Amino acid sequence: MNSSVNVERIPPFTANIGQACYNCFKGEDEEITLQKCAKCRAVKYCGAACQKENWGLHKKICKALNITEKNPMSRLASIFSLADAPVSNLYDLNAIIETSVQNDLRALQGNIGRHLTVPERNLIAWEPRCMGCGRSDRIMRIEAASEDAETTTTPKILKSCSDCKMAFYCSDSHWEAVQHKHAGEPSEDGRDGLSQCQLNQEIRVDVKFALIMGSKADEFRWAPERVKSQSASLKNTSWEDEFGSDLAQQFRIPISAAGSWIRAASKFLSMSMTILWALENLNQDDAWTRQDTLTIHILGAYQIEIMNAQTFEEILHRLPEVKTLKFVLCGPELTHIGITSQNRGRIVGMETCSNCKTSGRKRLHQHFNMEYHTYATSLGHKFIKPDLAVAFNSGCSQEAVSSWKDTISFLVKNKITSVFTAYNREEAEEEAQIMRQAGAKLVPIMGPIKNVWGSTLLIQEPNKVTGFYAVNGWLAGGFK
Repeated sequence: MNSSVNVERIPPFTANIGQACYNCFKGEDEEITLQKCAKCRAVKYCGAACQKENWGLHKKICKALNITEKNPMSRLASIFSLADAPVSNLYDLNAIIETSVQNDLRALQGNIGRHLTVPERNLIAWEPRCMGCGRSDRIMRIEAASEDAETTTTPKILKSCSDCKMAFYCSDSHWEAVQHKHAGEPSEDGRDGLSQCQLNQEIRVDVKFALIMGSKADEFRWAPERVKSQSASLKNTSWEDEFGSDLAQQFRIPISAAGSWIRAASKFLSMSMTILWALENLNQDDAWTRQDTLTIHILGAYQIEIMNAQTFEEILHRLPEVKTLKFVLCGPELTHIGITSQNRGRIVGMETCSNCKTSGRKRLHQHFNMEYHTYATSLGHKFIKPDLAVAFNSGCSQEAVSSWKDTISFLVKNKITSVFTAYNREEAEEEAQIMRQAGAKLVPIMGPIKNVWGSTLLIQEPNKVTGFYAVNGWLAGGFK
């Protein structure tokens, strides 16, 4: 049996929108010819060899997509859910698309007989759609097939923005109606006043950067080994200011070419930088920068905090007077990565750089596979409040809501300095409301607000024609 058939790789965004081979990920700009899968027409390949190699992973979703498209109920849903004229409010259109996508996902899962894998879901979530009406190539094929046989014409296909190639339209009139929103106005959930088109172009560059590096962008784990001579405020500074020269020096690139490197590095460094930003803004003075031991509790911890734990050393490197950095990571999902009742709570000394070793500075981790409030109350009077409790991208308004409410109530009741991050504005505002309902008095600079130290590696919002999200992109709220 070919073991490669069972290896799940996550195709880049360009492969999900049919602009790169779904197997080898080579893009259209590499002078290759891409051909659609003849059955599902949802993915493209650069040749028969790649299609054959990928078939073991693709065949089930391919068949399910074909069945779903031919289902009469899919045709009815497509005809009545989307207007012919371009919409004036893209947020309303996004809501319609979200409903359509959820219906598709349920139908596909029913046809396959199991939950969809991440790559399979991504094909639906990022299916190219007209910014004016929300139609996809698949929907236009369904509509064409549903017309009277005498009037049926060849289905239209989507065109893409000539500049970013990552925004789509079904007709020139629809493009004229939305082009100013795409390229003429700053994206409200982007950054630096850039338009959706400009940010899309950055995403395209970042995808290429990840492929050149030989991995997904989320595997670029980096933090500088330099140690600051003294702690300094993070106010009035930026990712470029703090990391540009370090990256340029280590990888021997011009600072002017460091953009993709900084964005890729920011995904995981955003955890350390958010912790430092929260400590600076939730404390009355800078005494915390001179403590012998700094204790951070991470709530809802899982793979991202475990796999990228080495980036936490950046906190030590920015606080030269701190000798010990202690992390307590709590989350029921830690059970899935080997934390059990036998090894929970074991203090683990983490690897540090040579400078920290020589200076006797250390980073300690403890792991508890349970909810934070359960962990804390189980200790009783032995529980010691941390310098900061942080929940990265908790999703507390969407998943395990009841459990998160108990944790937030515990934090508020015990006056534990805390901060929660979110992927986007919507999540941040919903989570802020949960904190307020628990009695938290949110510090305005800590949310709900865009996180100045959130990742700058943006991702297009799934199931929508507008919007971006990022790891720790928003601060949902900070309180003490």
